[in-house]
Order: sequence, then structure tokens, then C-alpha cells
Amino acid sequence: MRIRETLQRYRNGIVLAVLVIASIVSLGVNTDSFRLRPQQIGQSTIALFQQATSAVGGFVAGTFTSIRELADLREQYDALLERVQEYETLTQNFDAVQEENARLREALAFGQSSEYGSIPAEIIAKEPGSFFEGFTINKGSVSGVVRNLPVIAGQDGVAGLVGRVAEVGLTTSVVMPVFDADSFVAGRLARSRHEGLVSGDTVSSGLLTMLYVDKAAREDISVGDIVISSGMRSIFPEGIQIGSVDSIQGRPYETSLTILVQPSVDFSVLEYVFVVTESEP
Repeated sequence: MRIRETLQRYRNGIVLAVLVIASIVSLGVNTDSFRLRPQQIGQSTIALFQQATSAVGGFVAGTFTSIRELADLREQYDALLERVQEYETLTQNFDAVQEENARLREALAFGQSSEYGSIPAEIIAKEPGSFFEGFTINKGSVSGVVRNLPVIAGQDGVAGLVGRVAEVGLTTSVVMPVFDADSFVAGRLARSRHEGLVSGDTVSSGLLTMLYVDKAAREDISVGDIVISSGMRSIFPEGIQIGSVDSIQGRPYETSLTILVQPSVDFSVLEYVFVVTESEP
């Protein structure tokens, strides 16, 4: 019973040993004579271990090679990803340059076609989101800029009024926009020819106010009518477009109308302006 229990306990090991011995013996059998040769058995056993060792060594070497290749591929991937990001940046910069060139060409075309002699300038400093603050341009007395010269801008082919030069340095100047509460422009309704005084409006943000328009002109004025500078008793030459009528206000007891004017110039995207030096080139 004890022998049977022992055999039962180590059955798997015994079977494995028998199979190994059988394999070794089979390697030593001569196929022609079916006789075992001890020398062949020894050589076969050694060859078997050599093959096993070689296989393990090849597996390990292949594993390390694969790890190195994966590391190389990772480096190549990172390098390619970095180059793709560089190309995307270059593409974005190229698009920005194209847009900038388009704006410059538009400004140049306006300057060449404008009926006013002018000095082109770029806005280099301003208060973000504020229409009422002065802004700085990159032209000063060296370029011929002096105080109180009118400043216009070309948008959609229209010469719109921006403001006036308030301060002048050698290479820079400060422009005070028409939104300034102390700014007054003699204006005229282009269609009906009624006149008034246009000033900055601190109540209705983004709009100008045209005051002292004859009350009798109410029937002659419509929303959308163009307001231009009249040139009378003003530093601004005649005919510069100021804006369009947004709404008309007037109480029964008042002797004049108050007109709210939507400016022709979109100050939120304003980048280039022209300092008017004379009414004719």
C-alpha cells in the first residue's frame, strides 16, 4: 500500500522522467539496425541541451532587440509628432501673414484711391474693448503729423471718420476718437442736407449723438440715412462719412431733434488709419 501511495503521489514526475528517458533513447537508435549506441545517446543529449540553450538565448536576445526597437520607434514617433506640431504652427503663422497682407493691401488701396492727402499709420497701443480712450499710432512729427489733424480709416471702401490727433511725439501720436465726450464734429445728413453737431455719446455705448437738428426735419430723416462731415467751422474736411442714423429722438417741448448715429468705422477691428493732411492730394 505504501509503495502504491508513493507511486500515486509522484506519478506525474515518474511519467515525465520516463518520457525524457524514452526520448533520449530514441535519439540514439540507429534507423538501419534499430540498435542503441551509447556514444550517439550522449551526443544527442548534449545536442538537445545545446538546442534548448540556444533557443532560450535567442528568445532573450530577441526580446532585448524588440525592446530597443520599440524605444527607437517611440523616439521616431515623438520626433514626427514634434515636426507635425511645428508644421501646424507654420501653417497658422502663414494664414495669419496672409490675413495681415490682405488688410495691408486693403489699406494701401484705400490710401491710393482716397481723395484726401494723408499719412498712413498703424495703431500700436489702445485700451482693449474701449471706444472712448485715445489710442497711439506709429507716426509723429518726423512724419509730418501735427495736432488736430483729422484721422480717417477705410473700411469696405468707405472713408470713415475716426477722430483727431490730440498729442504728437517724434515718432508716435495719440488719436482721440469721435467717441470722446469733448469731441464735436459739424455734421450733415447727406440726403436731406439738414445739419447738426455730432459728439461722443457716453449714454448709448457705441453710438454717436447728433444734436441741434431742426425739429421740422423729422419727416425728411429716416433710419439708415448717412451722416457726413459738413466742413463748416471745423478741422474736419467736408464729406467724410461719420455714420448712419440709428434712431431719432425728440420730445414735443424740445425745439430740436437728437439723432443717434451708428459710426461707419468698426473700432473693434481698427488696425490702420490715415492722418489727413489736406483735402485734395
